[in-house]
Amino acid sequence: MIWRPKPGMRVELHYRKATRANGLHMARGIVTIAARGPGPINAEVKLDDGRAAIVPRGNLAEEV
Repeated sequence: MIWRPKPGMRVELHYRKATRANGLHMARGIVTIAARGPGPINAEVKLDDGRAAIVPRGNLAEEV
């Protein structure tokens, strides 16, 4: 999990087994916008296939 996502970070999306049917599990992209809090910290990720997704920070992992 990335604690504080920042614009420009390369990330990979990880979802638990029960929610992997959404088609975003293991997708890769770049963070374009990241919330600062104090509420939920979500990030907008521009995926490599051109789509954009709003993702909770708990589903983000640094791309290796």
